[in-house]
Amino acid sequence: MTAGVTWITLGALALAGCQQKSATAPLPEPAKAGAAGRTAAAEENLRSLGYVAPQGRAAAGGGQTPGTPGQQQPSGLAAMAAARKLIRTGQMTLTVESYPQAADAVKRIAEAHGGYLADANAQRGEANRQHGTLTIRVEASAFDGAVTALRGLGTVRQESIATQDVSKAYTDLETRLRVKRETADRLRDILRTKTATLNDLLTAERELARITEEIEQAEGERRFYDQQIALSTLTVALQEPSALVEAGVFAPLTEALGDSLKVLATSLAGLVYLTVFLAPWLLVAYVVFLIARGVWRRRKAAQAEAAKA
Repeated sequence: MTAGVTWITLGALALAGCQQKSATAPLPEPAKAGAAGRTAAAEENLRSLGYVAPQGRAAAGGGQTPGTPGQQQPSGLAAMAAARKLIRTGQMTLTVESYPQAADAVKRIAEAHGGYLADANAQRGEANRQHGTLTIRVEASAFDGAVTALRGLGTVRQESIATQDVSKAYTDLETRLRVKRETADRLRDILRTKTATLNDLLTAERELARITEEIEQAEGERRFYDQQIALSTLTVALQEPSALVEAGVFAPLTEALGDSLKVLATSLAGLVYLTVFLAPWLLVAYVVFLIARGVWRRRKAAQAEAAKA
């Protein structure tokens, strides 16, 4: 009886193992090869465009099959869009009714879109009209909203928007930074163990100092990139409208009179230049004339006396 129970138990265990094996059987080799090929090709395309998979996620999608319920796999375009590093800048020229009010509105727009006023300058021109330029920084995600808000301040005379994709440069910078940190760690291990010769230790210290300086420079460059990516720059030129004077009947006469005055002023200026240029030479010529006349008179008087004698 005990032997029979033992065989039944072994048979049940074997049947359960077969069912579990069939339930978890791997994909056939052709299917596995096709899926792996598609995944590898997708990953290669993303890497060529500067996308780096986040740490802790397997290259093939974290070890989960695309058809797993509850796991929505991001498409290649969505992954690339999320990994892009963009620096956006814009320039606008607006005609506004009042420069002070418009400048204050620009500042409020910057603050409302997660930014701040970075720079501002203003001048007064003809007829006491004001104009100036303001530079604001806004959150990159709020760039389009800030541009739309600025357009509503007045009449847009000029607008330009530029986008610089620094994804590749940013990824290369992170790669160089990681390599330099690993090198610095290895050099610290050498200095910590002190198993090398004195010459090697001194060389390692000099190399570690150089690598540390390069790491600091690379980190500063990355922080600059992060700031430029996180906050977009908008330069806004504001100008009050020019005073428009309707042309009347005497407009041609007024224009001709103005042109005549300009010609007269130009002629007088030329006469002044000529007088200043010729005055010294005229003085020299007058002195020469006086000397020559004196000589001529004395010679004439001498000839007259000689004739009387």
